[in-house]
Amino acid sequence: MNHLKLPVMIVFILSSLFTSAQIFRCGTELTDDQRTFELALTDSITSVFEINRTLHITLFIVKDASGETDVNMAEFSGALIGLNSAFGKIALNFGLSSVRYIDNYHFNDLRKNENESDMVAQNFMINTINVYLVSHLYDGNDQEVCGYTYYPAEGKDIIFLSKSCIAEEFLIEQFGHFFNLYHTHERGFAEELADGSNCVTAGDLCCDTPADPDLTGKVTPDCQYASLARDANNDYYTPSVFNYMSFSPGECHKCYFSSEQYIRILNCILLVKSHLW
Repeated sequence: MNHLKLPVMIVFILSSLFTSAQIFRCGTELTDDQRTFELALTDSITSVFEINRTLHITLFIVKDASGETDVNMAEFSGALIGLNSAFGKIALNFGLSSVRYIDNYHFNDLRKNENESDMVAQNFMINTINVYLVSHLYDGNDQEVCGYTYYPAEGKDIIFLSKSCIAEEFLIEQFGHFFNLYHTHERGFAEELADGSNCVTAGDLCCDTPADPDLTGKVTPDCQYASLARDANNDYYTPSVFNYMSFSPGECHKCYFSSEQYIRILNCILLVKSHLW
């Protein structure tokens, strides 16, 4: 056997074994309006600081056909604690303003292109972050997902989450998108090179997050990156498996936003989401 080929074979086997780890995925979509928004965006601040602000969440829970909520509020409270921890570096806190119930069980299977707009039109609280919990959630491609939201260009203060995905990792990820963060493997602008030389205009637009080939199926259960993926220059990627906006498995306990990600969040609050209380 050619021993030089052994590492490649091992990585291939690991990738095959762990592809199924990410059963659900994020359904947040990068639109043309958001791309235009990015081109026109002029940051007002360029460094991390403590904003010392509390924003309020209105939580809507859709009941099933039997009138049950199927939600463990202790579980949601735990996810909220994790959310506040993630944004703690900039002293941005989230408080639960109210919990409201939606009796129309037809909304419990929520599809972005079908009944989402009707549900939001009937159930919405202005100037708060509206979070909706449903049993089954489908994105714009009619694929069942854990959660999705809208980027700032869409002007919608709404986040959707599947009841089976009430965990801090999914809540943090959607709040990241809500405040103008992209996945670390974003390809919608351009593919970021492994050396980061085009980081200003490619990937997630943050130069302090390593280029990411999409970690789905590329991370072992002990949270080791296991892939020989290369970029357009034939260079190997060296991504982080612990950034909140990556697709590493939940077992890896993602634990940080980068400084540039925090700066993007702060600018979004000041420039786009200042109406929230």
